Amino acid sequence: MRYLLLPAVLVLFATATAGAYAASCSNATCGGQSIAYPFWLANSGPNCGYPGLGVSCKENAPILDHQFHQFRVLRIDYANHTVSLADVDAWNTTCPRLTFNLSPDPNSWLQLTASNSNLTLLYNCKTSVARTSAVRLDGCPGQDTTWYVLPDDGATGKAYGCEEAVTTPVQLSLHRLANPSLGEVLSDGFEMRYDAKSERCGACERSGGRCRYGRIEEHGGTEFACVCDDGANERQCGDARSLRLKRQKLYKIASTSSAILICLLFFACLLGYKKFYSFSPSRHGSSFQEHVGVSLSLLAGHVGSGSSREDAGLPRHDGDLLR
Repeated sequence: MRYLLLPAVLVLFATATAGAYAASCSNATCGGQSIAYPFWLANSGPNCGYPGLGVSCKENAPILDHQFHQFRVLRIDYANHTVSLADVDAWNTTCPRLTFNLSPDPNSWLQLTASNSNLTLLYNCKTSVARTSAVRLDGCPGQDTTWYVLPDDGATGKAYGCEEAVTTPVQLSLHRLANPSLGEVLSDGFEMRYDAKSERCGACERSGGRCRYGRIEEHGGTEFACVCDDGANERQCGDARSLRLKRQKLYKIASTSSAILICLLFFACLLGYKKFYSFSPSRHGSSFQEHVGVSLSLLAGHVGSGSSREDAGLPRHDGDLLR
């Protein structure tokens, strides 16, 4: 019976394997943060979500590359489609030395939300900034010039006699708190919203699939694919091609399982045949002859002894009755 259970186990294994999402595209965890679609773990496999949402896990910290700069992933709100990021240069430091200006990009899959405001950091200022909202930063390691931070007003550093100006988004709620430190404000990051930026990806998600973008080496672009539970990788889930692929896969599983079942049944029959005929024919024949011989000898003895007893107990008439 145990041989007959093997086909059922194999069928279940094949079905689970065919319908499972690729292991490299499964959810992951880094630094206590869940990395799930449309985000994906960038160093573990293909592009399993939106372009630009690949997260690298570096020293147990989730890092997102955006506009060729690294940001630490603080929180991902999958229900509201938002992610909170913090510039790695400003993370967990009281004297941030920022080098990157985050500029709006309408073609990006990530867009700044209305909950942010901007701060401008002025470095290497030759004169004092004559603004009441400007806060001078002093006492930072390696600082030999004057630094300022002020709310963004669209002006460049040159307007204040400074060599460099870096503007960064911050959470509006923290920016309005009473006297928060600059390190706290920048370490809490800012908020961005992610959304499907292509019509095909939106249609794929509405059909129950997941967008995947694979890099094309010929021209450096990306190729779209809609990954469905049935393994289809084109167009959208539930279309004619997807259903056809699903049927083909089921046919392959059924035919393979049938072939395995036939082979196992043949093997079971062969094994039973060998067990039944494990003794040689000569031994079977001699045994049969012995049993037959014993039975005939017993029968002969029984009949012979019975006849002798009858002859001994009955009168012999012979010719007496004729006389």
